[in-house]
Amino acid sequence: MDPRQRMLDLVGRGWDQVKGSLYRNALFLMATTVIGNAAGFAFWVVVANRFQTSDLGAAVTLFSTLGFLGGLGSLGMGVGLIRYLPGSDDKTALVNQGMTVSGLVTIVFTIAFLFLIPVIVPNLSFALDPLYIVTIILCTLALGIAPVLDAAVIAARRADLSTFRNALYALLKIPIAVGAFVFLSGRAGIFISLSFSFIVSVIVAAIVFLPRVIPGYRPKPDFRVDRVRPIFRFSLGNYVAGVVGSAGTLLPSVFIYSLLGPNAGATNAAYFYVALVVAGLLFIIPGAAFTSFYAEASHKDIDRRRVERSAIRFSLVLLVPAIVGLWFFANTVLRLFNTDVAAQSVTPLRILTFASIPAFLNSILGTRVRVRKRTLPLIISGAIFSGVTLGLGWFLLQNPVFGINGLAYAYVLGQSAQTPYLWYVARGAYEEAVPTEPIVGQPLE
Repeated sequence: MDPRQRMLDLVGRGWDQVKGSLYRNALFLMATTVIGNAAGFAFWVVVANRFQTSDLGAAVTLFSTLGFLGGLGSLGMGVGLIRYLPGSDDKTALVNQGMTVSGLVTIVFTIAFLFLIPVIVPNLSFALDPLYIVTIILCTLALGIAPVLDAAVIAARRADLSTFRNALYALLKIPIAVGAFVFLSGRAGIFISLSFSFIVSVIVAAIVFLPRVIPGYRPKPDFRVDRVRPIFRFSLGNYVAGVVGSAGTLLPSVFIYSLLGPNAGATNAAYFYVALVVAGLLFIIPGAAFTSFYAEASHKDIDRRRVERSAIRFSLVLLVPAIVGLWFFANTVLRLFNTDVAAQSVTPLRILTFASIPAFLNSILGTRVRVRKRTLPLIISGAIFSGVTLGLGWFLLQNPVFGINGLAYAYVLGQSAQTPYLWYVARGAYEEAVPTEPIVGQPLE
């Protein structure tokens, strides 16, 4: 075969792989965050040039806290649905039951949080205004059920619909913000625009997008648990793992806000938040690739080793040049906000780019663990990450030599610290047969 024909065959095989569900889902999952961040940049540019940095910091700290509460309320149902929805004989009932359980638990946690604000986060007491309270309840409910809706379309190999939901959320923030700023000033306008745009995106996903992959689907409360019960124990383990692990990502802003006070804390929370959001562009590459791989591995007759190798190659091709590019152009990217943000956020951003390397390794190993339906290793690794990030971050943050740069170092070390443990528990992940049903009585094996 001549070289030209071999090249054509190679390109043809590559194109066939790209058209496959693994790459298609991964690309759409990446597009979800890229679109969200692109529109998010525009939103934050508007906000950063219109309001004080302290208002931005207060608003994003509250919104990040609600994201953590939404994760608490979701009970890990999203991961369970990706694993079990493809084989369900009544997908509508399974989704609605999962959404109902997550919604009820989220509301309970939210009400408890509102009562405890003066005790656990007194600097957020401004959120006890009636306007904030109503918005907080609706927003946290949406944050709690969104993972269920997103997981349902990913399990159906239609991650593009999750992309559309997140794109809608990102794009709505700007016009809603413009309208909110007419009537509300400062942190209230920022928070309302973030909350209402997310709420609208979830409503559209439930009413418009999900019926496209589940024929006849209609969102409604379903208080039965017969469909959810078989996967609840598995989901519960993933829930604990997700909550423990998300603490290291969602709570640093609260940490900064509480430790440094309402003034310095608010501004530094904004600086760190911007750096983490921009660095998050790198984390989405392995995250999307291995979420797609996890969805593929949940289907029968899949060569998991081959698909995993494809996900690794796909991640590396995109991740390596992205790390280099973001390192060199960090200051240029941050100047889209304003010169003050660029000056204060550029160093933590460059530090955080290194976290994408262990994040890539952890995505490989963590997905192997999930495919085997083992959740205790995920809980332990999440505890390692959050413990190192918040524990070391608490010490370095208060040191004037380090400040938020120290918290960035702690985040990188937290990601790195869990890798050896995950390698130990996942190194032989595919040598055993993967069970098709949950192992009753051993949810945390």
